[in-house]
Amino acid sequence: MNVIIIEDEISAVQNMLALLKEIDASINVRATLESVEATVQWIENNESPELAFVDIQLADGNSFEIFEQTEVKFPVVFTTAFNEYALKAFKVNSIDYILKPIKKSDLEFAIDKYQTLADNFRPSADSQFMSALQSIQNKLAGTHKKTLLIQKYDGFVPMPVSDFAFFHIHIGVVRGITFSNEKLDVNVKLDTLESQLSPEDFFRANRQAIIARKAVTAVNNYFNGRLLVKTMPASPEQIIVSKARAGAFKRWLER
Repeated sequence: MNVIIIEDEISAVQNMLALLKEIDASINVRATLESVEATVQWIENNESPELAFVDIQLADGNSFEIFEQTEVKFPVVFTTAFNEYALKAFKVNSIDYILKPIKKSDLEFAIDKYQTLADNFRPSADSQFMSALQSIQNKLAGTHKKTLLIQKYDGFVPMPVSDFAFFHIHIGVVRGITFSNEKLDVNVKLDTLESQLSPEDFFRANRQAIIARKAVTAVNNYFNGRLLVKTMPASPEQIIVSKARAGAFKRWLER
């Protein structure tokens, strides 16, 4: 089996290599990659592996950005110290989600799961295997939040997600801005909120903001290939999409 490891901690890579060797000495690790940028370049210039082991927090960002920047044609097993990304993981090519520290038994289970799925979808394994994963993702697509509980005074009020134009970090707190320009603090991290929102309706523009499709009124070219997004209501700070994510943002707008 040909695999790749996407992980930015040297000790974690070494542990993974040792465990894989114990489980099956014939497993061939074709590459170990530590960043989103390096992974995207490798994928675009190499034949796809059969399976990838992917940490979520990488040296230059979140590994979900890989799926936004290039086409991933192989299944993955996510490895992470955080359990808050589990749902989002299964909206991409994930077949398993292992919490660190990684145990040999968990890794064996993931590999067995891959092999069982692959066997069931031969002889055209690649296309049918990915089709099966897509089916799982489609079922999960309906699990994103439709309502957020917003704290007010000594209680809270339910607010439809569709009421929000964008979310941004304001003085260390995630704040949601509604289409009526109401400013409401949201008691979750932006990463967690991103995993709970529909990717069809919301886009993570950068580390500071998530925007709704319906709020985008114009997009201007900005310095160094970046994009400046205009929204209604207007954001108190500029919303800039990086050059690396500009392509994914344009594709999202065109859906």
